[in-house]
Amino acid sequence: MLEHFLIAMAAHATVDISKEALKFAFDYVAARRPDLAKAAAQAETSGNLQDIEKVFRDAVGVIVAEASNGLIKIDAGVLEALNGIKFDHQHGEVQIAGARISSKVLVTGGGAGATGKTVIGGNTSLRSQGTSIEVGTGCSIVMTGGATIKQT
Repeated sequence: MLEHFLIAMAAHATVDISKEALKFAFDYVAARRPDLAKAAAQAETSGNLQDIEKVFRDAVGVIVAEASNGLIKIDAGVLEALNGIKFDHQHGEVQIAGARISSKVLVTGGGAGATGKTVIGGNTSLRSQGTSIEVGTGCSIVMTGGATIKQT
């Protein structure tokens, strides 16, 4: 339901993106946020444009990077998202160095049952709406297993 709702919303936007890419993105959001799927169904039924716009705003502006059993490496990059960024090392590894990462909410580390590792290297800035972590040259933050940093 959320998939069809958001594809219809995006069709009215002036964005050049394929239907397949939208479907994948919205399937992912619906799987991770069933509350948004329910809210989309209710907004579509009611026809209330304000409710529809709120669901659309909540569903976009998020970056989720999950390492699974592999490696995610960000070197000297800039990542920004409106609502949230999450790096989850799971059973793999996340390496961030020389990067500037900012979002309303920022989560780094591993979830419950994780066995992997996140390394935040030097010259990295992690900023949320109310916090800032600056990792200087030659410094690092290392998280293993289920350890996380949540910035709001």
